[in-house]
Amino acid sequence: MTTKSLITICLLMGLSGCENLQFPGQQQQQQLMSNQASMTQDQLMLLENQRRLAGRMENLEMELARISREMDSLRGQLDTRCAAIERKSEADKREMVTRLSGELDKLIKQTAATAKAAPAPAAAPASNRGIEHVVQPGETLYIICKAYGVSAKTVIDLNKIQDPGNIAVGRKLFIPQ
Repeated sequence: MTTKSLITICLLMGLSGCENLQFPGQQQQQQLMSNQASMTQDQLMLLENQRRLAGRMENLEMELARISREMDSLRGQLDTRCAAIERKSEADKREMVTRLSGELDKLIKQTAATAKAAPAPAAAPASNRGIEHVVQPGETLYIICKAYGVSAKTVIDLNKIQDPGNIAVGRKLFIPQ
């Protein structure tokens, strides 16, 4: 009975699924398969991450190209508008200079005609009360008269000005009060 019992015990242990009774090659093969399955999952996850990142990068490159095109378009529009404004400004300046020159010529001719047509007044009693003004660069007879509140004709007559449009800088004018 001892032999029979011993055989029964061995059979039960062998059939119980104890790992110690597996062959060493089977154990390594199972571990290798487990490692391969784990590596395959990691590789699949890495591959999926790589695909996602490549897609995001492609989207960013497309967005950058779109923004670059939009910036180029806006630069072109800005250049066009700046050029148009500059042309308009130059045209306005030319028109204003032409208009003011015409008005100034007209006033000079009127003043000269009035001075020639009017007989020279007899020496009017000159008022001794007044100010002496020295003509500064950029001043005109009109500006000077307006500043002192006197008529241009009075200043022209008192100072015997021949050409009211051309008063020399540094000239002393008597301005009555």
